[in-house]
Amino acid sequence: MALSGRDAFRGELTSIAHRDGRVVCLETWSPYRDHPFEAAHPERFFSLPSGGPVLAQMVTGLVAAGFRPFVVVGPGGTAPARAVGNRWLWRACVEAGATVVLPPEGSGEGSVEVRQKTCVPLAVPCGEEETRAMVRQVARSRRPYCLVLGDRPGPLWPYRPNGAGNKVPLVADELGLSAGTGARLVSVGEAGTRLALATRATAPGLGHVHLVYLDEVRLAAAAAELALWPGPSVVTAAAWMLEEVLRALRARTPGHAVSGVLAASHQGQADVAEVLAAVAAFGGSSGRA
Repeated sequence: MALSGRDAFRGELTSIAHRDGRVVCLETWSPYRDHPFEAAHPERFFSLPSGGPVLAQMVTGLVAAGFRPFVVVGPGGTAPARAVGNRWLWRACVEAGATVVLPPEGSGEGSVEVRQKTCVPLAVPCGEEETRAMVRQVARSRRPYCLVLGDRPGPLWPYRPNGAGNKVPLVADELGLSAGTGARLVSVGEAGTRLALATRATAPGLGHVHLVYLDEVRLAAAAAELALWPGPSVVTAAAWMLEEVLRALRARTPGHAVSGVLAASHQGQADVAEVLAAVAAFGGSSGRA
């Protein structure tokens, strides 16, 4: 059974903490009574539902003492004061040196602000394997990251590492065939990747690449890599991601046709048909078998 991004994160972080005594987990939002990290490393797990200044102060102290804090922030809800408080919270934690897990991609909460912080990677890994690989990469790094992780089972993205460094690639090609002259799908996030995979199940001739980074520096680098490939692109992503990716691709691939299809959290054949129509609008083959 596929795990959610947050479950994969918790499991992988627990494993890493067995080998690295500096890793600490702080949660402001957890649906679990029995958290795997707490069960394995109770002295390095802190549940702080109210969060606030206490959490930021704890992170500052932990970093100063040589620890590697990972902070899981919950959704801010609809109340403006709560949302503002959450933005202050994750910003304070990142600036103190913690890696922060932001709310699921459907909300976009905090993610837009993170994009402006060029020194902080903003990653939206997809599926259990890619999420686990990203957590390992973050643990090896000396810098804080922001991760957007879902709370539902993710799509079965066929993750492959990038070379000997075992890094999560900027641009992951599902089949290794997406550099052809035909239209390709460019997916971002769980909803976007789920829709792209469903579309390819109907039209296996389509190419498909997947992006994991949405901060300005790494998204620009991914767009520059895609600019070397001929052919039009159809981007599938949740609303706040879609606009950012379209803007980046259009800015760095001026000679290429680029369009986008909004990926809803709940999808059906009508959504697949919309993607195929966007591909057909470029005048190429839909890739149907």
